[in-house]
Formats: sequence, C-alpha cells, structure tokens
Amino acid sequence: MCGGQYTIESYLNSGGFGITYLARDSLGRKIVIKECFPGAICCRTRSTVRLRSKGSAPEFSKILDLFEKEARALSELQHPYIVGVHQIFKDNDTAYMALDFVDGRDLLHVIEAEPGRLTPKEIKELLIKVLDAVAYMHDRDILHRDISPDNILLEPDNSPVLIDFGAARESATRVSRVLSKVLTVKDGYSPQELYLAGSEQAFSSDLYALAATFYHLVSGQAPPSSQVRLAAVAKNLKDPLEPLTPVKIRGYDSFFLDAINRCLSIFPNERLQNAAEWRDLIDTQRRQLRLLEEARNDREMEKRIAQLVQDSQRQLQLESPAEHFALPPETSAPKPAPGMTSRRVFSAAGHLSAGAPLDEAAPDLAEPEPETGADIPVSSMWNVVPLDEPADDIETDEAEIPERQETVLGRFFAGSYIFRVFGATLGPKLKEVSR
Repeated sequence: MCGGQYTIESYLNSGGFGITYLARDSLGRKIVIKECFPGAICCRTRSTVRLRSKGSAPEFSKILDLFEKEARALSELQHPYIVGVHQIFKDNDTAYMALDFVDGRDLLHVIEAEPGRLTPKEIKELLIKVLDAVAYMHDRDILHRDISPDNILLEPDNSPVLIDFGAARESATRVSRVLSKVLTVKDGYSPQELYLAGSEQAFSSDLYALAATFYHLVSGQAPPSSQVRLAAVAKNLKDPLEPLTPVKIRGYDSFFLDAINRCLSIFPNERLQNAAEWRDLIDTQRRQLRLLEEARNDREMEKRIAQLVQDSQRQLQLESPAEHFALPPETSAPKPAPGMTSRRVFSAAGHLSAGAPLDEAAPDLAEPEPETGADIPVSSMWNVVPLDEPADDIETDEAEIPERQETVLGRFFAGSYIFRVFGATLGPKLKEVSR
C-alpha cells in the first residue's frame, strides 16, 4: 500500500465504520493501518472498495473528508497516552491512517481475563494518566466520543494508550441517512446525550464514559445503560446504578470513589466539568497544592480588603470637619454645676447646637450674670428637642420652680435661647413670665 511503504500482515478488528490491520512499514516496524470502510454503503472487490449504490457517492465523499479531518486533528496530538498518527493516504478508492502499534492488551481483556492484574494503587495511577491525556485532548477542543474499556490499551508497564476516536463516526451518522441507523454508542459506557441525534455534547460526555469504564474496572460490573437509568428517573423510580462506597469497594479512598459517582450523573450539569478538575481531586499531592493555593488566594483577598478599609479611613480623616460634622459622645459632656438646671432647647435658626456651654457656643450672645442672683437657671448643654417631643424628662429645680403643667408653646419660649438672653436684661418681671 501507499506505493510500497506499508504491507498488510493480518486483520485486527472491525466496526461499522472501518477495519484495522497489523502492518509493517518499509523499515520493518510494526504499525496499525486503519481503513475507512463504512460497511453499510461499501463492499470490496478484491482489494478495491466500491459503493453498493451509486446514489451513496456524495455521502461517501463526505465521510472520506471527515476521516481525513479526524486524522489531521489526531496527528497534532503529541501525548504519551494518546495513540500517534504517522500518515494519512488514499488507496484502493478509500482512505487510510497509519497509527502507532501498541504492544499490549485492552482494558476489557484485563477486566475479563486478568481481574487481579491491577492493584487499587495501580488503578488510581492509571486513571490519573488517562485523565491527563483527556485533559490534554479537551484543551485542544477535541472530544473522543468513544471511551470504553476496549479503547484503552495497556502497555507492559501498565501505561495506558487511548485509541479509536469516534469523532468521525459520530459526524458520519449526520451526513448519511443509511449510517444514521448504525449504532454508534455502547450500552453502559455512553452517556444519555449520545443516544439523541443532534444533542449537545460536551467534555462531561467523555468524563461519563471514562467513569463508566473505571466503574467496571473497580466493581467488576459494567454500569446499567444510561437510557435505562434516565427512564427510571423520569418515572420517579430508584436509579438502578449502585454508587461506589468504601464499604463495598475496599482499597480506595472516598475522593476516588465519589469522583466516579459524580461523573456518572445522568444529567451533564451535575458531573465534574473537566478532566483536570477530576485529576486534581483524586491526586493527593495535587489536591493538597490546590487547597494551599485556595488558602493563599483567601489570604490575599483579606489583605486587599484590609487595605481598602485603611485607605477609606485615611480619606475620611483628610476631609474637612465642616463637611462631616459629628456630635461629641455623651460621656464628653461636662456635668452641670450644682444648683443649676439642664434644659433642651432649640437654637434660634432651628439648627443643632454643638453641645458646648453657652459662653463657648455663642460668645457674642453670652448671658451676663443677672443682678437678682442665681434665680434664672443657666443651661450647660445645648441639645435638640423636636417641637412635638414631650418634655416630661426635662430636669428642673423643684425648690425654685413649682410643678405645673405647661403648654408646648410655653415650654418652647421658656427654654428659648433668645428669650433667656432677653430675660437676663429685662429683669424679674420677665423671669416670672418665663416661669
């Protein structure tokens, strides 16, 4: 094939969309050749691929384009746990990929024939490696769409290799009416959204399939079909999937098992949303580093908030006191002198007085000492009483002022600042009126 570069040695596997062969290149190295062969619309005459019907020619042409597009996308993925693509070429009236040959068994064979091959620690390390490959793939906006135990190969040192991407197959079902009838999902591993043609697929779709694969590896049983689970939920019945717990599955921590359970959620928005988050959750060292980073970010946020508070307080101190007038605390008010009374009054202009003694609050209107003695009480504090506020709490000197009911207007005039100044000058008569 390809002008003598490759020689087919044996058949390996086949599906509804292609056939894989074991081959050797011109240097004698083992490789895998993948042939685009949608059996629903193709057949073979000797080595040549031909169509079953001439009417399928436009569909087959689009499928070849998708096959080539997938090969070019995969050839850009350079990762130790993703199969490498060496070349794409056309021959025998179809298209081919030349892939790396992986000398190992797939994970399905390990589950069925070698169940004790992997320890819990090795399974955890295996999952972390696969997640690293899936995260790398998703970062480049590529979905696998067919993760399952038979598409994860294990090398002799138990290193995984992801193979057989299903992106081209999934796209081919959209352009061919015949191929749309070919089942492109795997019961137990495919999420429910892959069963619906044209449904939205996201990174969490690959995570569901990966979680189902490792659920099978850990428990020994494949999960129920996502369609059966969805039907049960729709009928308000119990989900037939039994979650993994440390009591049932020994040797695994709760982080490992809970992550698998979460990614097996029926609805995509309830799953973990990216492979890196899953990897960091089950990797103890990464999880500790992530927690330290979150704690560091919290401390940085606290420092920023404290700095903002300090800057705000400093700005308030720099502003003019006249613009931000504040009352002094009650404890700072001087006590009235013995024999004197304290009254709450209005200022002449209707504004709040500053709470200072009379001679300090209004030195130009300071009350002179009356000739008649200390009969007229002098207020040591200027406070505010609304006009409609009852004045029952006004302190008075019972020896000097007998108890009697006063009107609101009378109390206002009696405690008025202007009236008291006039009272000091007009004499005893005005004092009686004030009382």
